Amino acid sequence: MHGDLDMKKCFAALAELDRPGHMGRLMRGLIHNINGPLQNISMLLELMERNHTRMEDLVASLSDQDGSDLPRLLDSEKGRLGRLLEQVRLFSDMLRDFMILHEIEANESEIDVNQILERLGKIYKADLFFKHHVSLRLELAPHVPLLRVLGRHLVPALHHLIQNGLTALRAASEKELVLATDVFQDEVWIRVEDNGCGLSDQVPTEELFTPFATHWPSEVNEQEKGRNHLGLGLALAQHLLSPYGAQVRLEPMETGTRAVVILPVPGTFCRTKG
Repeated sequence: MHGDLDMKKCFAALAELDRPGHMGRLMRGLIHNINGPLQNISMLLELMERNHTRMEDLVASLSDQDGSDLPRLLDSEKGRLGRLLEQVRLFSDMLRDFMILHEIEANESEIDVNQILERLGKIYKADLFFKHHVSLRLELAPHVPLLRVLGRHLVPALHHLIQNGLTALRAASEKELVLATDVFQDEVWIRVEDNGCGLSDQVPTEELFTPFATHWPSEVNEQEKGRNHLGLGLALAQHLLSPYGAQVRLEPMETGTRAVVILPVPGTFCRTKG
């Protein structure tokens, strides 16, 4: 009895520590991605400033010249201004997606599962591996009911499932991740599918939900040198969502793995504080 209580306390502490951790990993990618647009903005502004000086000189000397260079300079400035605005929009979109997801995690209102998956799909573009190597496909069911699940529980749980999917794709030749929802009479299903390394026939699926259990194949570990897999992602996802009566499953596919979160409708707020 005491052992079960200690394990629950341990999971609660791990989940609390993990919450800022998963956003921090994405934040590093966000900072890297923000740096590119900011450098482009700085360069474009410098070029525009230089051209404005030249245009001022041309306007001042129009009485002595035909001004044939002026239209070319104006077109050049218009193009740079358009690219500058596009960089600013890109920068703004990145920050907005992070802020919306942060608000979902902070609030205790009903949540829109499709919106969360859409935002996660955009935010994960801050992950360089995802951005440059992974094709994302969204298969979102229409009219998904709002669920009474705390965002600070669902978002980290989905993060772990997505992160597992990306890890499984490391050694795959074609890399595709699917984020999907399905609506049934009294359930909402969230699917995270990858066409990566798949599940081992030698390891029972339920064992993968045991804390500190990690069974990634050698080819994946080879691609992930320097990263320490703690084997906590699935255990934490299950811990965070089980108080809602939710199920977290792993299913083998012909190529890859399907992680499924089954949430009851109507969802109920967590029966424990956290």
